Amino acid sequence: MKLSKLLPIGILCALAAGGPARGDEGVATGVGTRFSQTSTPLTNDQGTLEWVFTHRFNQNVKDAGGGSLGGLDSGAAIGFGVAYVFVPNVAVEVYRVNNYADYEFALKATLVRPHASFPLGLGVRGGLDWRTAAYASKETSAFGQVLLSYSIANRVTFAAAPSYTANTQFQRDVFNVPVVLQLKITKSIAVIGEFVPKKNFLPDSVAQWTVAIEKQIFHHRFAVWMGNTQATTVDQYIGGDYAGGITDKNMKIGFNLSRAWDLFPAK
Repeated sequence: MKLSKLLPIGILCALAAGGPARGDEGVATGVGTRFSQTSTPLTNDQGTLEWVFTHRFNQNVKDAGGGSLGGLDSGAAIGFGVAYVFVPNVAVEVYRVNNYADYEFALKATLVRPHASFPLGLGVRGGLDWRTAAYASKETSAFGQVLLSYSIANRVTFAAAPSYTANTQFQRDVFNVPVVLQLKITKSIAVIGEFVPKKNFLPDSVAQWTVAIEKQIFHHRFAVWMGNTQATTVDQYIGGDYAGGITDKNMKIGFNLSRAWDLFPAK
């Protein structure tokens, strides 16, 4: 069974599970709904609206040098998205990034929410990516993900996201498993590392990696980011073929910013 077919089953399980939308305070890694690019298994509380802003500068740090402040003078891959939780444990998400004018529409369901006594998180996510840029082939791609996380000693979180997408820019029926390590430094500061294994489709391409330092303040999250890929949607980062392939030489800097509002909190 393809991962995308698990989503309806997952949503029904999430609705039946009920319970709070955030884990116990005993699971204090504060993973939220998103790592850097990869989604976490968690959704917000019912009635919560969250927006996310991603910014990945175009110029490589190596090429920019000090004169351009490591690429800060260049253009950027800019993304903006919103997510809303209409019913407990199920979120509707819409995101767009200007590179390839790529839209991502998704449903995400939390099936198991981590607690201090059992710090496992499990979710499913599925939807559609739609590349609409005039300078590239206009295509749609269905995708599905299983989202897993486990926290140790209230400090370290390991996560994986087995993912399938129907197509990328250059491939069909692509499967990959991004992995994530998050280390809590203080109550509100964490270091997040993500790794996406390389695919053999492009012999000169390498595995994708990103590192971010995230600060959480109330319902805000801000992360300073560095990595060797600008990809932020499933169809962009799963295949390792984004923009013709990923190489270690194209290390860039950027940031993430998100904010959540309790618009209609559950009674």
